[in-house]
Amino acid sequence: MLVRWIWNWLFTQIWYGLPKGARWGLGALFAGYFVWLFFLPDLHPMPTDTSIRGHSHIDRPVHRFWVNDRWGGNLGPYGGGGTVCCQRISGDTAEIEWILSITGEQERQGMEVERHSVTLPMPERSREDRYLHVHFLPDHEVKLGWSSDLVSPYAHLPKRPDMARYQER
Repeated sequence: MLVRWIWNWLFTQIWYGLPKGARWGLGALFAGYFVWLFFLPDLHPMPTDTSIRGHSHIDRPVHRFWVNDRWGGNLGPYGGGGTVCCQRISGDTAEIEWILSITGEQERQGMEVERHSVTLPMPERSREDRYLHVHFLPDHEVKLGWSSDLVSPYAHLPKRPDMARYQER
């Protein structure tokens, strides 16, 4: 009750202490902001926040990967990783860097950890797109695609080469 009384007293002192023209101006600014926010969404700037989701179509674990220096997580062989949220990704190109790890069996066979990098054009993004899907394919090929949900635009790609030959539809 006391907090409410203090709030009302402060609001009354500040609001009614302003000249009438200033109150009208502030009221118009608040009204304009809410109209812009709720009724004119196409005038908002294109969002830059995103979540990065990795997909592996190779037989080696991706120890770590980055898109434009933003961490994307890690991936098991022939699998998907988690979603790393709250990244800011923008620009016309995407530099993807990744470190290929090895399993115990691969280490016994003499394989070593490898680091790779590739720069690709950033795919087209619509206002609803929030997820950047990064697909690691055989021969160090990478595909990028945006989506509004967790379903990748490249979901049709086989997880393993022995399941079907890699083809783009």
